[in-house]
Amino acid sequence: MVSSAATIEALNVGKGNIPIDPTDPFWSAYGPTKEKGVVIDLDPQMITNPMWPNPATKWVNVKAARNDKEIAIRLEWNDGVRDDIMVRSQHYKDQAALMFPVKAGSEPPFTMGSEGERVNIWQWKATWNKEGAGRAGNEGMQDLEDYYSDMALGAGGYYMYEPDGNLALKGALKPGISGSKDERSNQGVHTGGAGDIVKRSTYVDLGMGKNEGVYNPGRATHNIMSDASMRRSPVEDLNAEGFSTLTTQANQDVDGEGNWNNDRWAVVFKRPLKTEDANDVQFNGNSTPMSIAIWNGANKERNGQKAITAWNTLKY
Repeated sequence: MVSSAATIEALNVGKGNIPIDPTDPFWSAYGPTKEKGVVIDLDPQMITNPMWPNPATKWVNVKAARNDKEIAIRLEWNDGVRDDIMVRSQHYKDQAALMFPVKAGSEPPFTMGSEGERVNIWQWKATWNKEGAGRAGNEGMQDLEDYYSDMALGAGGYYMYEPDGNLALKGALKPGISGSKDERSNQGVHTGGAGDIVKRSTYVDLGMGKNEGVYNPGRATHNIMSDASMRRSPVEDLNAEGFSTLTTQANQDVDGEGNWNNDRWAVVFKRPLKTEDANDVQFNGNSTPMSIAIWNGANKERNGQKAITAWNTLKY
């Protein structure tokens, strides 16, 4: 059963500022958006496997505001556990997402669109929020020593032999010589292996590989999941044309900020009304379909295991 669609009317503040801080009085019961909140029931994801019949989040409070340049949507929902660290296989993170049709005037299947009916998804991640995405860069990324306070450095050799292509010692390779070990045969030729690790890259440290620029294939290939310098904010800007097609955009245009307090998350998504990216939703008219999804990490929710809505109407 799918809950009835809701209508969210964005407050127009003209040339006024829209704060991205979800705790700003602007968004409170005493601010200009005090009567703009709409409580929307969330449904279990029962359309595709793995289905999720009992998601933890049952409702979300939605507010929106716009000025002459930007639009912002604020979500607030109950969550008794703050799940914003994900460095072990046992960890699951809190997340929230908004979805819009890319093509104006269309309403593609709310199952992440379909072939030829592209959707634009804005996905906020609690882990990126904790890491200061958009501000802290790779130095802010969490690793095992952030979770285990008494972790001690071992040999560390597990990551010392795989350069990422941007190391200072790469120049030590001689013409015609390749390889990743520190010596080749009996000639004693240094090939950019273990060597003096303090000369390696900006983010190498002597911990258990934290923020290393050595053995990190994801960062070497500029994967946004591994390379925080590619993140604009805690919100990832994505596209999809149906299940299993979720793709990170080359241009990240969405700002965002989340706050957990009194067993609740509040998150603001904010973006210019118009962008130069053909893969983005453009807020040109006066309304657009908008769908919502919430993941609760404590309930081990991830991927398709989440709480969802069908298309609602965002009026702006």
